[in-house]
Parts: sequence; C-alpha cells; structure tokens
Amino acid sequence: MKLRLPSEQVRLLRTALERASRNEIGGQMYGEQLAPSDFRVMDLTIQRRPGTFARFVVDLVQAARDALRFFERTEHRYTRFNYIGEWHSHPSFAVHPSSTDAASMQAMVRDSGFRGNFAVLMIVRLDEANVMCGGWLFDPRGQPQPVTIELLDE
Repeated sequence: MKLRLPSEQVRLLRTALERASRNEIGGQMYGEQLAPSDFRVMDLTIQRRPGTFARFVVDLVQAARDALRFFERTEHRYTRFNYIGEWHSHPSFAVHPSSTDAASMQAMVRDSGFRGNFAVLMIVRLDEANVMCGGWLFDPRGQPQPVTIELLDE
C-alpha cells in the first residue's frame, strides 16, 4: 500500500509536532483513493487535547466531528473519499508502533462495528526539521504490513 502526504499536510504535521514538543499528539487521516492500494491524504486532523510524554489517547467526540465534516465536504462519496486511518507522534521513541499501538489498531479493525476493510497507523516524529514517518496497514484478516509513505514536501 502507498500513502501520499501532500506538501500542505506535511507542513501542517510539522507545525503540530513543533508545538507539541515532547508530548505525543495525533489524529485521523482521511483521503482519496487514487488507484487500488494508493491513497492521497486530504485531511490530517489534529486532536486539540495532546497526550503525554509517552501516551496518546484518541478523543472520540472530536474524531466523530472531524469525520462528519470530511464526509460532508466530500459529499459522502465513500468509494472515492474515506477514512484511511490514525496517526500519532513518538517524539521520544522510534517511528514504530508500540505493542499497545498494534493491539489498539488490531482491536479496532476486528471490531464488528468497524465499517472499513483496513486502517493505516502512521507514527511520526521530528528529526531536526525533518518529518520522519512509519506506516503500517491493519486489516481484520492478518498481521500488520508496512506501508510506503511518500512525503510530497515541496
């Protein structure tokens, strides 16, 4: 799977990471399917409430509001525009999911209420001024698979 982050999303991410400093932050990713297994992130939400040095917890109320705004803006054309997954930062750790991260994503995609076929988890951090990313695909049927992330930072 390939995930493309346009320059405006990379800039938004960099600014949020700078503001959060050593605290973890995160949000959701919504985007457009360009081709099978090829997605462009159109909306990278940023949760208002940050985490701590080593933990980030999703605010479900804000996440639901952000999702509604995205789906209204894209006129509910779910086959082309949809939820891609979650992102959060590891400012003090590697851009790799912790065991808690992986368990949370697996539980989400295996939940009977989950309406998608998959969810991507992107872990990010700043290394000097550079945004570093790691991505993993979670689906109900298998183990996490790596995702290629292309930063289109101009």
